[in-house]
Amino acid sequence: MISHALMWTHPPLQGLAAVIGVMAMWQGGKRVAMQFGKKIIFPWKRHVRLGALGLILWTLGALGFYVTHSVFGATHITGSHAVMAWPIIGLSLFGLGSGYIMDRRKKKRTWLPVAHGVANVILMGLVIAECVTGFGLLETFF
Repeated sequence: MISHALMWTHPPLQGLAAVIGVMAMWQGGKRVAMQFGKKIIFPWKRHVRLGALGLILWTLGALGFYVTHSVFGATHITGSHAVMAWPIIGLSLFGLGSGYIMDRRKKKRTWLPVAHGVANVILMGLVIAECVTGFGLLETFF
């Protein structure tokens, strides 16, 4: 019962997470522009809220493994969609952890913001690829 509800909610929630992630990334781009001297206001709190929400939703996307195991008896039947989920989960957790550190202990930093940003750009690329493979699976599952 729960697995079928998750099967119906997984695609729209992950799509919503992708939109939220793009919004957080757009705001992160403002922070990068500030570092290069552009006069711009960085919406720190909004970036943190949106980023955390997107990253948490992507991490919860791992419940897709529960769905495929419950409904079909195996977890990696979706091929590259399942394989890409692992680095997405890892990068999401890194984004949450590094973002938490920067938000809670504000100070001048050099490498953590760069690592956070680069990891999240890579993550966004994987998420876009994951959406493409996910769209291809919709017909199979529904």
